[in-house]
Amino acid sequence: MILARDIKGNIWADGKEQDAAELDFLELEWFDTERRVIRGFTVQGREIGFKNLGEDSLFDGDILFETEELRIVVRILPCPCLVVRPKNRMDMARVCLEIGNKHIPVFINAAHEIIAAYENPLWEQLLRAGFTPTKESRVIERTHTLRIHQYAVVQNKITLAKGV
Repeated sequence: MILARDIKGNIWADGKEQDAAELDFLELEWFDTERRVIRGFTVQGREIGFKNLGEDSLFDGDILFETEELRIVVRILPCPCLVVRPKNRMDMARVCLEIGNKHIPVFINAAHEIIAAYENPLWEQLLRAGFTPTKESRVIERTHTLRIHQYAVVQNKITLAKGV
């Protein structure tokens, strides 16, 4: 088993996808990107154990393990998603409220699309509320998330995650 700690970089951001090293992918679901300890098998069958010691979650293309001959990279799998394209800020607030009341994670991308993992009851609720959601296969990108840091049994601190 290959053991790795910390994210070594990102092949898309660092321009490393053209390097001569062999690429092997660890495929993850979107909800696994927040996990701190991951054990799994790559596409080519290598077993890897990864412990994320940093504060950042995993992005598509993050390098988990790197040598001159091999690079193991995260690939986030696409999943069925509800996508809503609000017409204005009021619609955005209403859609986020409808989804947030069900305690479902909401993702907003750079194009101001509201994305949530597909659930039929949510689909029907958004239709009843007068919105026009679409069902698309997407890679859900991480966004700002709230984290609770436990320092002692009594003291908890809630912060907005940095660098996302």
